[in-house]
Amino acid sequence: MKTITTLVLASFAAVSLAACSQQEQDDTRDKAQSSLEQATEATKQAASDAANFTRDTAERTGDFLSDSSITARVKTALFEADQLSASAINVETIDGNVVLSGVVATSEEADLAAQLARGVEGVKSVENDIEVQQ
Repeated sequence: MKTITTLVLASFAAVSLAACSQQEQDDTRDKAQSSLEQATEATKQAASDAANFTRDTAERTGDFLSDSSITARVKTALFEADQLSASAINVETIDGNVVLSGVVATSEEADLAAQLARGVEGVKSVENDIEVQQ
């Protein structure tokens, strides 16, 4: 009888441990799944943030390169005009807006420089700060 009681108690204990163990396994699996979902979401957010940063940086770089290109084209147009002292004219471009400065001999030269700059592709506006030598 003692042996049967011991076997019944051992069997009950084994079933209880298995049930407890199964519950612990389910809890662990649920926690792992939740952690995986959180990590996946965090990775997606990090990838999105990186893509946005890259896109913004590319746009700023593109703007800078466009401005540099516009400046180069304006300077080329000025140097190709025989009527100008192009080396005395400074060109700066910010967001497609060109600022001309420097000193020239006549107001006609200053006007021609502004006219040439306006004719360059990509130029949005021209601020003519060229001074005429007195």
